[in-house]
Amino acid sequence: MFVVVSYDVVDDRRRTKVHKTLKNFGVRVQYSVFECQLDADELKRLQRRLRHLIDGQEDSVRFYTLCEVCLPKAQVVGVGELTQVKPY
Repeated sequence: MFVVVSYDVVDDRRRTKVHKTLKNFGVRVQYSVFECQLDADELKRLQRRLRHLIDGQEDSVRFYTLCEVCLPKAQVVGVGELTQVKPY
C-alpha cells in the first residue's frame, strides 16, 4: 500500500529520530513528509516505532493511505514527482 506520512515534532532530538526512522521506510518528498510503499506488517512496525519516539502530548504523526484506484489521481504541482510504486 502507498502511505504518505507527515510529522510535526517539537523537540529537535525526537524529530531527528523520527526522520531517521522514516528514511528506513520511505522517500522524503518534503521537509516533514515521506512517501512509503509498505505492506500491512511494515506499516504496523513503523507506527509502533514512531509511537515510541514521539511525545503524544506535543507531537503528531499522520498516516494517509492511498488505494490503488486513488494513487493514479495523485498530482504534484511544481518541483518533484510522485514516488514510483513498485509491484509486490
